[in-house]
Amino acid sequence: MSSYVDHQLQQLRPLVGATITALARTAPGEDEFEPEYFGLVLTLPNGQQRTVLILSDPEGNGPGAVEIAD
Repeated sequence: MSSYVDHQLQQLRPLVGATITALARTAPGEDEFEPEYFGLVLTLPNGQQRTVLILSDPEGNGPGAVEIAD
């Protein structure tokens, strides 16, 4: 059985060898309760870029997940 951590590592595997080329942040939410996130812009060896956002768990008190966007 695959664990949650295994799943997250599988998502990150294609980014091995990429270079951090910028910092990223989401736009502020529409209200004070909607979070703003931060992350990294990575450039892959083939020139493609991916944005990795660092997310928190729903309660905001533990490890969360990453979100990878093109």
